[in-house]
Amino acid sequence: MTDLLLVFLSSLLGLLIAGVVVGFFFLKKITKEICMAKNLKRISNWLLMFTKLDWRNYIETMLRAEEGKSIARPFGTPIRHFSWNKIQFNPVYLSKTPLDDVEVNTEIVLGPRAKQPLKLEIPILLAGMAYGSALSLRSHQALGGAAKQVGSVLNFGNGVFLPEMRRETDKFVLQIPRAYWSREPEIWQQVDLIEIGLGHSAWASAPIRIDGYRVSPDFADRIKAIPGLDLEIHSNLPENTSFKELKQFVQDIKAASGGKPVGFKFGCSHYIERELEKMIEAGADVIFFDGNEGGTHGSPPLFQDHFGLPLLPGLCRAAKFMRDNQLCGKVSLVVGGGLSTPGDFLKCLALGADAVIVGTIAVLSMVSSQVTKTLPWEPPTEIVYHGAQKEDSFDYQLGGQHLSNYLESCLCEMKELTKILGKTRLTDLNKNDLVALDPIYAQIAEIECIY
Repeated sequence: MTDLLLVFLSSLLGLLIAGVVVGFFFLKKITKEICMAKNLKRISNWLLMFTKLDWRNYIETMLRAEEGKSIARPFGTPIRHFSWNKIQFNPVYLSKTPLDDVEVNTEIVLGPRAKQPLKLEIPILLAGMAYGSALSLRSHQALGGAAKQVGSVLNFGNGVFLPEMRRETDKFVLQIPRAYWSREPEIWQQVDLIEIGLGHSAWASAPIRIDGYRVSPDFADRIKAIPGLDLEIHSNLPENTSFKELKQFVQDIKAASGGKPVGFKFGCSHYIERELEKMIEAGADVIFFDGNEGGTHGSPPLFQDHFGLPLLPGLCRAAKFMRDNQLCGKVSLVVGGGLSTPGDFLKCLALGADAVIVGTIAVLSMVSSQVTKTLPWEPPTEIVYHGAQKEDSFDYQLGGQHLSNYLESCLCEMKELTKILGKTRLTDLNKNDLVALDPIYAQIAEIECIY
């Protein structure tokens, strides 16, 4: 037995030495080839090209050249004009008493002036991700299960109301899209908040075409469409031929729903104060918007990179509008767009938001342990999209549990930080709890700068 072991170890050592010798030989040859003038020039050309044009733009250029039509980019823009890391919290020591063994209240109320305001246990809402045009039914089951477990709310996006989701969760936001569905009063009565969808950051108010291959028989039956036929979500609401008609539409929703809160959803714009003024006048109880960092299931790069305002200045301007018009505590402000950490969420609350929206990070949390089902050739979203080849392989119960874990983890950290600030409610956070590391951020957010 000992002799066999020695023979095995000797053979292994021999192979190792041979591998090192062969590797050294090839490394030497490769190095020699690289150092040749003609190859150095080629490599230099590639490096210079990617210095001028990054790999993402290069790949999208190749796609444009290949397809000759508008290309789609999932997840949203990679551009970040502002960093939340330029704003920090102010812990207290003796100037105010930090708290220790206390329970931090995380509850919020959306649409407080509505007859039936929406009460939630946490200030983190799931973004509207539609069944049919975006996510699968299994994905909505995961979202709904997580929302129920942590006390949040499920948003149906510009898709359809899914009555069977009542088993998965008990709080719903119904989005009324710029199309013909989701306008039945009997549906409005079954949800907890109605959101009128004017657009969002990654699409702005551009029309959206739902390709026929996504219009499955089940989806088509729910909206009374023809399976396999393209659908279009228009730039304007059918009820927005005049502002008077829009106001009446809002009143009709409130009356038919029994007084549920009604909100507007849009993408942040430099015209934000004008837009808010119109929405408030139309009767909005809640304002939803996302900055241009917001995700998408595939809008053109042009829309994502060159439309709208980033979330930070948009939120600061919207919060100022609310304060200046004595709307705080009357109309709720809910914002999103590229948010992913508990620090991001808390800073938004301190700057004036009543709640935040998460989308992309929620989906990635759901698939965290199931990415091996799509790797290496497909992205993890391939198991959550409606109509994707691997959508049936998604374990929605496991996905919902992971999303719930993510949200619970964020809440734990948010509560701990709130206690360090000497406060017992997330809703008590304000601009005095913040300091800017850069004078531009201080000016935009109207908070103190470190110098």
